Amino acid sequence: MSTLTPDLSTLSKNDVQKRESFFGWFGNIFRAIKSISTGMAITIKYVLTVKPVTIEYPEVREELPPNSRSRLFNDVDNCIACMQCSTACPVDCIYIAAVRRDKEAPKLKTDGGSPIKLDLKQYTIDTALCCYCGLCTTVCPTECLTHTTDYEYAQYTLKEMKYDYLDAEVRAWKHRIVK
Repeated sequence: MSTLTPDLSTLSKNDVQKRESFFGWFGNIFRAIKSISTGMAITIKYVLTVKPVTIEYPEVREELPPNSRSRLFNDVDNCIACMQCSTACPVDCIYIAAVRRDKEAPKLKTDGGSPIKLDLKQYTIDTALCCYCGLCTTVCPTECLTHTTDYEYAQYTLKEMKYDYLDAEVRAWKHRIVK
């Protein structure tokens, strides 16, 4: 028997438990230090080698893909008030009111050549309710209702989330957010 490892048969049971618990305690400390060192080595390697993935928003803005579904825009000049978008909407967030045009009124056509037989009196979308599913844009026969890539339109109240597309300010979005 080696002098480095004592013969445990000569020790009492109580002495063996004390020795095992004493070495077990140091073994646990060693394993904890090894585990922490391994984790910190991985963390430090990651911090020093991997580039950050965050951007400096709002100074740097990420370019969204062209098929992303963000803010809705309706070009009311080309809208024929067919009501298909409000019918297809699963959450009923599109409010349309239209009246028939007078027979004596000048004939209007959309950019695509479709005749405009109704005058829009109201075209409002409540973006707080909208689920951005895109069903309204797919059924639009004149393709005047589209999703834009504009995603920055947070408001402080729900009332401000309703957009009246007949308003001159909203009509001006056509040149700003529609690509």
